[in-house]
Amino acid sequence: MKQASNTLSRLFFRGLGIVLPLGLTVALLLWLWNFLSTTIFERVDAAVVHALASTGIDESIPGAIRIWISVALIVVLILLMGWWFSGFLGRRVVDFFERALGRVPIFGAIYPYVKQVTEFFFGEDRKVEFERVVVIPYPRTEVFSIGFLTGNCLRTLNDARGHELISVFVPSSPMPATGYTLFVPAADIIPVNMGVEEALRTVISGGVLVPPAEKVEPSSLAKRLVDAPPPADSSGHPSIEPE
Repeated sequence: MKQASNTLSRLFFRGLGIVLPLGLTVALLLWLWNFLSTTIFERVDAAVVHALASTGIDESIPGAIRIWISVALIVVLILLMGWWFSGFLGRRVVDFFERALGRVPIFGAIYPYVKQVTEFFFGEDRKVEFERVVVIPYPRTEVFSIGFLTGNCLRTLNDARGHELISVFVPSSPMPATGYTLFVPAADIIPVNMGVEEALRTVISGGVLVPPAEKVEPSSLAKRLVDAPPPADSSGHPSIEPE
């Protein structure tokens, strides 16, 4: 009876592990689509309907087609903005508005940091790509953590140390959205042949899901620690004795 219960529990959690990621992904995509539909597409669609009505065309065009017309208009508008603001006059206008926004209370304290983040992901002058996965000695020597190169170090810190340091973001397990920003000597950084998604899977799984190209057989000590139950100490509690 107990064995059957354990088997059912194992099968249930295995099925949950398959269904839950798929369900959460679909739910997130549906939420994103609903958010864009209610905040952007509906307003653009209303403008499209008004423009068609002003030209004598009624509203007989299906709503699905109007939505795609709205999406196309938004994409074209973004492209035109990118083209115009890349020019001499457009850059001057952007600089003027950014200086003006910097003087607005609260807004001026938030906007510069949001702009730095967006420029990091979408800017054309990125010198260090976030896609590079590395390993660094953290939290102490001979203990290593996966990290992502995020940029150059602070100039003051570089000058004080007398050698180059590079900023590395070390994600936390199992929630890689949080972590630590560390300034690491360039000589201590070890590049790893892994993509960002592969590294994130490794972090989320606690080191279980390792890419095949980086997977190695566990050492004899690690294998014994995993396979053999730990011996009990004098109090009856399991413990691991170092060799």
